[in-house]
Amino acid sequence: MAHGRVLWHDAMTHEGEHISIINIHQATATRPDLQRRVNTHIQAEMKKSEVRQRIMGGDLNAATSRTEYSSSTKSHFEKVDNQFQEIIQRTGASLIESEAHTCKDLMGGASLDDIKSATLDHIIT
Repeated sequence: MAHGRVLWHDAMTHEGEHISIINIHQATATRPDLQRRVNTHIQAEMKKSEVRQRIMGGDLNAATSRTEYSSSTKSHFEKVDNQFQEIIQRTGASLIESEAHTCKDLMGGASLDDIKSATLDHIIT
C-alpha cells in the first residue's frame, strides 16, 4: 500500500479502563517523507492521552532486522528503520516482534539462501 492507512479506535474495557487500539499499514519504504508524517501524527495523538493504555500493531514497513537487501535500496530502508526506532524511543513504548521474518520475497533470489526478508509486522504497547 503506497500511501498507508491508520485505524484508531478508542474503547473501554469491561473494567472501565480506556484503551486505544491502533492498526497501521504504514506507507511504503520508498516514501520516508510520508512515513514521517504518519509517525508524527501518531505521536501527537499518543501525547494527548499519555496515561491511556494502547495496543498498536500492523505492517509498519520498517524493520529492526533485514537480510539480503541490495545496497541500492539500503538508504531508503535505513531511513525508515531509523524513524521506526525513534518513534519507539520517543513514546517509551515496548516493541513485540516476531522471532521470524514476516515478509519474504520468494521470487527475489537465485536460491533459497538469497531470499530477501524482514520483520515488518510489529506490536507496540
